[in-house]
Amino acid sequence: MPASFGVRGRSVRRAPGDAAPGRLGLRLSSGQSGGLLDAGVGLTVTALLLAGLARPGFPLLRDWVATPDPPLSDAALGLGESAARAVPQDVAMAWASSALSALGLPVWPLTGLLTAVFCVWLAVAAGALVRLVIPEADGTSVGRAGAAFILRMPAVVCSVWNPFVVERLLQGHWSLLAGVAAVMTMPVLLARARVSEQESAQDREDAGRRNSDKPRNTDSLRIAGACAALASAGLTPTGWVLAMVAAAVALSCAGAPAARKIRAAAALTATAVVTALPWLLATVLNGPATGAPGQTGVTAFAARAEPGIGTLGSVIALGGIWNSQAVPPSRATWWAAVALALLLVVWALAARGLWRARRLPAVRATVPTAIVTWLVVSLAATGPGLAALDDLVSAVPGAGLLRDTQKFVALALPATVIAVAFATRVLAAYVRPVGAALLATAVVVVAVPDAPRALWAQLEPVTYGPGWSEVAAIVDGQPGDLLVLPAGTFRSTPLWAEGRAVLDPAPRLLDTHVLVPGDLVVGGAGQGAVSGEGERARQATQALLAGEDAQRLTESGVRWVLDERTSAGPRGESAQTLSGATERFSDPELILYELPPPAGAGWTESSSTEGTETRPTEPSDTARAAVLAAHALWLTTLAGTLAGALAVALIGRWRRGPARH
Repeated sequence: MPASFGVRGRSVRRAPGDAAPGRLGLRLSSGQSGGLLDAGVGLTVTALLLAGLARPGFPLLRDWVATPDPPLSDAALGLGESAARAVPQDVAMAWASSALSALGLPVWPLTGLLTAVFCVWLAVAAGALVRLVIPEADGTSVGRAGAAFILRMPAVVCSVWNPFVVERLLQGHWSLLAGVAAVMTMPVLLARARVSEQESAQDREDAGRRNSDKPRNTDSLRIAGACAALASAGLTPTGWVLAMVAAAVALSCAGAPAARKIRAAAALTATAVVTALPWLLATVLNGPATGAPGQTGVTAFAARAEPGIGTLGSVIALGGIWNSQAVPPSRATWWAAVALALLLVVWALAARGLWRARRLPAVRATVPTAIVTWLVVSLAATGPGLAALDDLVSAVPGAGLLRDTQKFVALALPATVIAVAFATRVLAAYVRPVGAALLATAVVVVAVPDAPRALWAQLEPVTYGPGWSEVAAIVDGQPGDLLVLPAGTFRSTPLWAEGRAVLDPAPRLLDTHVLVPGDLVVGGAGQGAVSGEGERARQATQALLAGEDAQRLTESGVRWVLDERTSAGPRGESAQTLSGATERFSDPELILYELPPPAGAGWTESSSTEGTETRPTEPSDTARAAVLAAHALWLTTLAGTLAGALAVALIGRWRRGPARH
């Protein structure tokens, strides 16, 4: 039955989806007003979690590396020696930083603001998903809007405040949250019942000719929105994979006619191809990246069992990240078992509601996906699972995207959000709705109660020393490669993140070819590291640590050696190699050495690429142009899909006509 509301004592009938009239003729539909409330909750939770990023400076923690002026280098394009893992993210940040600088705006808030946007998007999508599944959470009548929001609030909080999001932020995977938000969005836009199943004939007759184009406009809006979500998730390859899986499952579960499914599938496929081009093309042109023989990193990146609950319990609780250092203290104690027990109570309370709603497309698209995700991620951490995944990663180019299996726990987040909403509704039958919402929210928060404190302490922005600008002025645009001391891909210095592991920012600070082995630090000291794909960088570093003659390095194209002297790590006998080098810059943080040119000649472009140990995959100008064009096409697709969704929404509102009193 269509909802109704009172006007001066009369009950006025309105068609489904129509907005409630307000003062001055302004109307907001239940979805729009609910979305604003959900965004408010998401913004509040995001402010609590990311308050530390409001401090001036650049975020620098583990894989989160923000710099003042990131160069548009081969590594940023995915054409370096390492795999294209941060593509097109690095190019997008280079473009965005340049645009902000040109406008005279500060660059340091960029990644923090984008992270906040992704978190709020996640919250809004979670609220929309709950409204889609639970009628009481929709609030289509004016009097029920407040009660509906109360029922949704714990689920909206859960979408952002949970172990998965917190641990990924601590690991520095801020851009992955775009993919997580897309996972939450796809069921809302694609896994819906047919209009004919949702509206009775009388409802459609009441809607009248004014709404005759609404289903068509709505379908176009949802498809455009799903394409925009997929393009946004494509900021990283893993985010793209997550969004594609969620979109495929949601579309397969939709109750729409076949023609509409085909139209949506075609649009999503075209968007998927375009948004994957930056990293696919870079991988093809650069050749498959290979690490040390026999080291795929599958075992190191498997989901980790938290205390007392095992791997399966950890992933059900949305935790279990491989790096034990990127875990809030509460999740490393017996409290993880308490949090899991409370979450299982939530699922038990929600079970009856989920069973009754099992035929809803959104439920079919999320709950079975969560169960499969829990099982697959847990099995992938067993002996047979590790062996199978190791063979897959070794045999299939690009399958390295799958080795960090815990990332795919994001696919279980929508079902967990729905379960929290159903549990809140059950509790509301025994206590007041406000009390039920507060109780359910408390269960969500205590799953990781120290999240704000952990994020505040670790996500402390840094200010780069002036020496980096001096070094950049010397090496930027000059021929010859740069090697960094101490050895390794990560840095540990009291100047950054209080000595925690930090991905070396040199490649994102200096516009030159920085040789990076790509070795990844895993967990604590006992877990070691996984060798990366930069074999040439590894060989040059070994020669430097062994104290070999500088001519060995210069013949392979190395001209500069940058010693980040405050960072702890192996330096070996490098002083012997550098004894004949020229010290071009020195301050308390950095020392820049220039090695003598090969065979007594001056440094030229050719001298950095000739020799027996030159770069085997030096990208050509044509390759660079092609990959850069792919990035531009991705950005154009993202802007176009967002603009298309907005245009369809505005056209739909215009066709529905002005507000009526």
